[in-house]
Amino acid sequence: MNQQSKENQNLIVSLMGLFTIDVVLLFALFAEVDPHPPGFLGPFIGAMISLGAISVVLALWERKIGLMSATIFGGMNIMAVGPQKYFFDPNGMTVVPVIILGTILIGTLFYSILLVRKMGVSSASLD
Repeated sequence: MNQQSKENQNLIVSLMGLFTIDVVLLFALFAEVDPHPPGFLGPFIGAMISLGAISVVLALWERKIGLMSATIFGGMNIMAVGPQKYFFDPNGMTVVPVIILGTILIGTLFYSILLVRKMGVSSASLD
């Protein structure tokens, strides 16, 4: 595997951070640890986890489709752990650390996507 650019490394790290939050959300759902997501969100969380895993692999391979899947993954995570949860979720005060970390990771993810797209990870690998 070739050396990853700094922009691509930031992309992968933010993807892995959000992926970890999503896995913890799924475990909290199954264990019913308060505050846990409602049961009907299980399939949504599962879809986020699978898209996150796909995005990480495609980002490691430096594929354009990886940037698209990472963008969708970031959008899905805005709904799950974005800053609006603090204001509109009844449990917003109890999950403030997750909201702060999730918001930072989402911002880093989108910024990294823009940088990777602008600079081109490596022109040979963006086929």
